[in-house]
Parts: sequence; structure tokens; C-alpha cells
Amino acid sequence: MKKFEQIFKGKLAENGLSMRKFAETLKVSPENLSQKVKRGSITYDYAQEIADLLGYDIEWIERK
Repeated sequence: MKKFEQIFKGKLAENGLSMRKFAETLKVSPENLSQKVKRGSITYDYAQEIADLLGYDIEWIERK
């Protein structure tokens, strides 16, 4: 299973964004965002906000 950090950094790269630039969009310091991502302390609501700003939806898919 991929960690949020790997997915998040990949999506930033796909969208041509740096952590610093995206932090500005979220109106948080780059250091604060980076630490939350590294610690894995992103809440589901915060992950939804991040996904929304990047133009993605979080989807629950039943495993088979």
C-alpha cells in the first residue's frame, strides 16, 4: 500500500507543483505541510481538501 506521502508528492509532480507553492494554496507554511505529510498526520478532511485543490476525488472502492 502506498503511503499518502508518496501519492501526494506524485500528484504534485504530475501537476507541476512544488510543496512550497501548494502550501501557499492551502494557506499554510511549507514546513507545516511537509511535517504533516512526513508524520502521516493528515486527517481525512484535510486529504479531501488537498485532493479537491489538485482536481481529484477520493473514492472508496470495495475490494474483491
